[in-house]
Amino acid sequence: MPPIDDASRPRVAGSVDLTPRQRMAGDHLRMIHDHFRAQLAALGRAVESLRDGTGSAGAVRAEVHALAPALSAQQVAGMCGQVCRFLTMHHTIEDQNLFPAVATLSDYAPVAARLAEEHLVVHAHLERVDDLAVAVAADPSRADELVEAVADLRADLESHFAYEESEMTEPLGLLGLGV
Repeated sequence: MPPIDDASRPRVAGSVDLTPRQRMAGDHLRMIHDHFRAQLAALGRAVESLRDGTGSAGAVRAEVHALAPALSAQQVAGMCGQVCRFLTMHHTIEDQNLFPAVATLSDYAPVAARLAEEHLVVHAHLERVDDLAVAVAADPSRADELVEAVADLRADLESHFAYEESEMTEPLGLLGLGV
């Protein structure tokens, strides 16, 4: 699947001066995304360690809270599943609650629509990661495919997060929506 195209995204941000209180929702959104960034970084390290056979108990425990002492293919599959479920839940909340509200502001409606479309791309990545995590649990020789899938997910998700953070702060603040 081709990466998300930043050049084709509608841009609106920068047209409104928000108060510090109005900026709080955007700041909160960024904090939520930072949590996902950290999870994805840990997942990336974990799948690379699995692939390379270099995962030590200390390194794995430092990267992934509450994992058992040795990183197994089953544990990586569990991590993948957890990250996929939480990202899906986060995007469902946005799709069902935030984006419809933002779309009521005509200037921001194209941004809300684009972000919802990008959720479909991210979901396809999540399905690929989840499918490969299950496959690697059964056949660890497929770990390279999982490493690549996680890297692709991280690249598109980071792009999506950056776009969402830059474009959603204003409408969230104008509407007084919390995240």
